[in-house]
Amino acid sequence: MRGTPTDPHNPRHAAHGLRRHRVLNRVGIGALAAALFLGTGGALAYNEIQGNVSRHDITDLLGDRPSGAAEAIPLDQKAGHAINLLIMGSDIREGASDVDGAGAAGAVEGMRSDTTMIAHISADRSRVEIVSIPRDTLVDIPACIMPNGTETAAHSDAMFNSAFAIGGQTGDVGAAAACTIRTVENLTGILIDDFVVVDFAGFINVVDALGGVPMYVPEAVNDPAAGLTLEAGCQVLGGKDALGFARARKSLGDGSDISRIGRQQELVAAIAREALGKNLLTDLPALYKFLDATTSTLTTGQYIGGLTTMAGLASSLRGLDAGGISFTTMPFDWAGARVVPSAAAEDLWDTLVADLPMEATLTGTGEAPTAAPTAPADGAGADGSGAGGAGDGSTVAPTPAPDGGVASAAPTPQAEPTVPVCGR
Repeated sequence: MRGTPTDPHNPRHAAHGLRRHRVLNRVGIGALAAALFLGTGGALAYNEIQGNVSRHDITDLLGDRPSGAAEAIPLDQKAGHAINLLIMGSDIREGASDVDGAGAAGAVEGMRSDTTMIAHISADRSRVEIVSIPRDTLVDIPACIMPNGTETAAHSDAMFNSAFAIGGQTGDVGAAAACTIRTVENLTGILIDDFVVVDFAGFINVVDALGGVPMYVPEAVNDPAAGLTLEAGCQVLGGKDALGFARARKSLGDGSDISRIGRQQELVAAIAREALGKNLLTDLPALYKFLDATTSTLTTGQYIGGLTTMAGLASSLRGLDAGGISFTTMPFDWAGARVVPSAAAEDLWDTLVADLPMEATLTGTGEAPTAAPTAPADGAGADGSGAGGAGDGSTVAPTPAPDGGVASAAPTPQAEPTVPVCGR
């Protein structure tokens, strides 16, 4: 496992003097501050939406951090610096998120998270690169600080998603996120600037606020566990069906979590296309509805959850299109029914730290990239090292995992769409 980013000798520190962040709501929030204050009642709207976001200051739960990270620079002043956010999907069964009654029945208890993604926002704001970490990855989980100041025991060769449960054993979502961040930093050497946790109800609200999401369903689905029944082919998924599609595992593909990650990435790409295609800035009621829905069940770090911070970052991303959003999964080797990071994962982490384009398997357009990523003209990354990719300018051919969970290789030029892209 890599050393944590707190090691002053870790070369990754040169690329990271950061702190605090945010990604998902990139759809025109750049005009948020102005839009919400145009007309009577604007201040009330602003306060209402800000009040939707549950923000946690987890600074004391993260322990020692790189010296540059201690400088609390607001995100809207981060232009020219890359940003790394940790996005976690929580399947805590409480309140509106108890979609299947498992929480009320006592069948599912405690803090749970089966979806974790690193969202890397490039310094020039031309790319948003999303890396999924399989929940079944065997990792070392460091001792985590609890809200009462006590520490949990460290764990070796533990399932990655148990970090969220360990940190959240007191019911504090911020502590659950902090333990997961510490685990990711220990695994990757990447400094995570801030976090976003989205629960079931929040995901449903986002999709419904967009009027549903066009999605290709490769085969008919009847999955009682996910509460999902769908015909095969193109259709517009409402919030509950989209959530079921993201959760479904045993009834689709080979039934593995790895293949489910691929479907989740396709769904997030479809949501991004739909959001980017909405002309929300000319339809203020629709903008307000979208913001009210997307923030209503968010849990974030202290800074990324601020509306002015969201607005500043989204404004700097206003030139982003679907082709600038890319996805991949942590490269891995099989270890029985679990997985472990492969040697290629080290190259991926180096690429993100150097702020170079990663080798993706899917873009926000719904298609695989048509060419291998290219480095900046001077060949240097954000830290001037020129590191990234394979390290020698070459590309590596894909090596499929047993269930198709490929994440490590360069895309094939002129690749066909990963799945058919559906319209309304």
